[in-house]
Amino acid sequence: MERPLGKGAAKSLATRNALIDVASELFAEQGYVQTSIRDIARRGRVTSGAIYGHFRNKADLLAAAINLQTTEELEAQSRRTSGSPDYIKRLTRLSAEYPNRRHLRALIVQGAAAAQTDQQTRERLREEQLSHLEVWIAGYERDREVLGIDPSVDIRTAVIYTWAVELGLGVLEGLGIEPRSRRSWGDMANRFARSLQLPADAEPRRKPRKRS
Repeated sequence: MERPLGKGAAKSLATRNALIDVASELFAEQGYVQTSIRDIARRGRVTSGAIYGHFRNKADLLAAAINLQTTEELEAQSRRTSGSPDYIKRLTRLSAEYPNRRHLRALIVQGAAAAQTDQQTRERLREEQLSHLEVWIAGYERDREVLGIDPSVDIRTAVIYTWAVELGLGVLEGLGIEPRSRRSWGDMANRFARSLQLPADAEPRRKPRKRS
């Protein structure tokens, strides 16, 4: 059982979370690159020094916002499935709930764009993303037999593939391209998840012969 936080620690945590919320709002409204620490301080009615008391830089704030939303909107939701592990049901349901994570995808896509030219942002977001990916990979590796995943499947690649689909959707949403429906998007995830129980092809598939 976790011990309750002291008054000072609780206040510090509340301030930190409030700053994350403010930064997340501004990143959504103005864009990550266009938002400055001064903008966040002004919106949060604090000094820039108060922000640096909790975060090293703007990239640290973005990583904290992404981490919080990933924990609340994805990882916490994935634990809703009761009973024995069922990754097929879990992936299908989470994929169908993709509209709930639009803001999260937008934050990561903005950060990834900034990371192309900003080493600080690249390093911080890489660290943040790997912190989740490595936990997911370890979980699937641990439960591989229970989940019925074929021994030939490279778990690391499978996890990165599913996350790439999630973030790729964020790129397309920025261009106004979205799935036809929640049901159809969930169905595609279901098909992929079930395929992980299949053995690898022993031989390449033959091309169909052309009719003369």
